[in-house]
Amino acid sequence: MMNSIIIAIPDNKFYMPIVQNCDAVALQNNFTIIRTSEKHCAELLLNNRADIALLSPLEYGLAVEQVDYRIIPATAVSGEGFTNIASIYFSPFLQTINTVAVPNPDDFITIAGRLVLTEKFDIHTNLKQSSGSLDVLLNNADAAILWNNNTLPPSSLDITEEWLDAFDNPLPIAFWVCRPDELPDNITQIIHSFASSPFSAVQIIHDHDCDSPETHDNSYGEFREGTIYWQWSDQTEEWLDQTLDALFYHSYIPAIPAVKIFGQDAIE
Repeated sequence: MMNSIIIAIPDNKFYMPIVQNCDAVALQNNFTIIRTSEKHCAELLLNNRADIALLSPLEYGLAVEQVDYRIIPATAVSGEGFTNIASIYFSPFLQTINTVAVPNPDDFITIAGRLVLTEKFDIHTNLKQSSGSLDVLLNNADAAILWNNNTLPPSSLDITEEWLDAFDNPLPIAFWVCRPDELPDNITQIIHSFASSPFSAVQIIHDHDCDSPETHDNSYGEFREGTIYWQWSDQTEEWLDQTLDALFYHSYIPAIPAVKIFGQDAIE
């Protein structure tokens, strides 16, 4: 009989649409759910203390020389254009950009924001781990990178929007990864069932849905919009390939791993 499967999930409310029912489903299938930081999820999978984890492209790439991972083609998260997922904010007293305050320096979205500044503006920054309100962060640094929430003002730079402009492809943010070990044949369907019900694989985002009329930033001359994709697809695979290329080019990962799919790519 197979031992209980351990699944590591980042403790981030943003992922709720694809994990809302995970506790109930885990109970039905004798799975164990661990909620922890994005980095610790990757460490658990890498060290064989978890069987499945919701990982970012960065963590997938960092393991390239140690584990031959497989991606479970179930739910996933990618952003195209303006999504209000995360933003770069700038100090009102900005003269030069050297330091960026971040609550989560190891999160991939932080690295994606930093890459946008490098690729689009040739701005090379140092990350400064900080906590507190946006005002506190900007008092201690030239800029800040934050996952968005309803308390924040309109974004200065929307990271997925700027990523699309800089790299000409949407940004994969997270997807389910497993070690090349035995798993139930229906694991893809089980992971799918973690998602909220009803579940929509595509979510259209408008900037006027995110901001109040008083705070809406219309400096672009028109309303911005984008798409969050909540499911893995052949397109996601292409976007991930391109994202891994960018991470390798900027020396964030030691090599470019192949994108291998559970149930499709043979385990050697």
